[in-house]
Amino acid sequence: MGIDQDSDLRGAFGRALREQRRLARLTQQELAVKAGLGIRTLSDLERGVAGPRPATAELLCTALGLDRPAAEDFHALALASWRTARGGTPRPGS
Repeated sequence: MGIDQDSDLRGAFGRALREQRRLARLTQQELAVKAGLGIRTLSDLERGVAGPRPATAELLCTALGLDRPAAEDFHALALASWRTARGGTPRPGS
């Protein structure tokens, strides 16, 4: 997988994270505190600079209060982003 596709997946995750945060009516600072993350980490994730680790995605799902379908979609996107950042390939359907 190329660098552009890696960036696209991280960007897609970042957009999804930002949308969920806004739907929850939280600032970056509020979500970072609620999830136990640093504000810079959250900012990097939203900007697509970094891909989330699976544990980070779980923290964010909990902090955002995502219901099961939304959490599953969020996790799938996070996992695809994380795998490509680590040099793997996303599984089909991920």
